[in-house]
Amino acid sequence: MEGIVVGLRCGVYSVLSEGVIFRLPARGLFRNKGVKPVVGDKVLINDDYSMIIDVFERTSFLKRPTIANLDQILLVFSLKEPEFSYHLTFKYLTYANMNNIKAKIILTKLDKTKDLEEIENIKNVFNKLGYEVFVVSNKTKEGLEEVRHIFKNKISCLVGQSGVGKSSLLNAIDPEYDRSIGEYSKALGRGKHETKETILLPYEGGFIADTPGFSSLDLELFKEDLAQFFPSFDKYYLDCYFSNCLHISEPKCLVKQALENGDIPQIAYDAYLKLSSEAIYKSKRGY
Repeated sequence: MEGIVVGLRCGVYSVLSEGVIFRLPARGLFRNKGVKPVVGDKVLINDDYSMIIDVFERTSFLKRPTIANLDQILLVFSLKEPEFSYHLTFKYLTYANMNNIKAKIILTKLDKTKDLEEIENIKNVFNKLGYEVFVVSNKTKEGLEEVRHIFKNKISCLVGQSGVGKSSLLNAIDPEYDRSIGEYSKALGRGKHETKETILLPYEGGFIADTPGFSSLDLELFKEDLAQFFPSFDKYYLDCYFSNCLHISEPKCLVKQALENGDIPQIAYDAYLKLSSEAIYKSKRGY
């Protein structure tokens, strides 16, 4: 019987199959093969429902938070308290690109700002780079209806700083979702709203990953990663004059040409320079 891993605690997997949650170990053979099931994995259960015996091929894998088969990462940032940060947003977008997972941006706490011009500026920057931006207020419910649709029939993961309103967004998506989280968490053997581990919460034909918070400092990005995976740079980096171009001082750089032509916003390139200055080299450089 097939199922999906929706939780993991102390080596015991919670597998959802045909509407029932089974709490199972994985057979020892996985360790010998270097395979370890994670949340989001589609798995095969043996005939007596006592063990996971196989893991199906993954379509995607995220190391932090550890989860497989994501369809999208939803990057959650607040407009106020804490203030919106281009620097962090581009860092998380680069991380999503490195893992080949589509990303969308959700801006929360609309009720805490009246600076509509700044909101439009943020949206224009990321729309120009090919990213959808949604603006919501968990308090007034403004913008929530549009956001609800992006979760349907997908496995999604909310990522963002502590305090930006990820948990509030989950509860605002559905008036009864707070109760649903409690019931589902109880079935997984944990208390309500406890997010020490990643779990999948069912929603509209898909799942939303409820994950432990993690700092942007936990994301290890090298200069070479940024040069390749920074938003929109994938369209240019292979055609730069130097194959290991960092898009800073190298001649005949197509990224800098795109910046001059207005195809890349200046604020995006400034964020890239800052991120690159913070990163280290992956390998020894030479021209």
